[in-house]
Amino acid sequence: MKRGFTLIELIIVVIIIGILATLAIPQYLSATERARGGKAKNALVLISQGEKLLRAETDAYASYGDKVAINAGLESYIELTGVAMDTDWNYAVAATSTTFTITATRATGGKNGGETITLNQDGTIAGNFTP
Repeated sequence: MKRGFTLIELIIVVIIIGILATLAIPQYLSATERARGGKAKNALVLISQGEKLLRAETDAYASYGDKVAINAGLESYIELTGVAMDTDWNYAVAATSTTFTITATRATGGKNGGETITLNQDGTIAGNFTP
């Protein structure tokens, strides 16, 4: 007597695995995009803390055009190396002497490329990022 699976049994297993994959992959992609959004919000809070420490010392906020400039300008106030190395988001700070708005823009590519999250000096988070 031969042992093993019949062709029909193998086809059914392959079909079940395919159905499970079509359900799981979109959920996985959505979860990873939500995690990237959380990473950006955390970076915005860190940059905000650095800006507030800068203002406490110099009595004014500062503007920065990109994440490398942010890291260089605020490095004596807060550790932002992770922000400078972030490949998923681009960061910028627009500031006056009494207000600032930090913008995280999702790097191009993928379904959320170009979407933004912003944080101002009052702690208000806004933007059009939809994971």
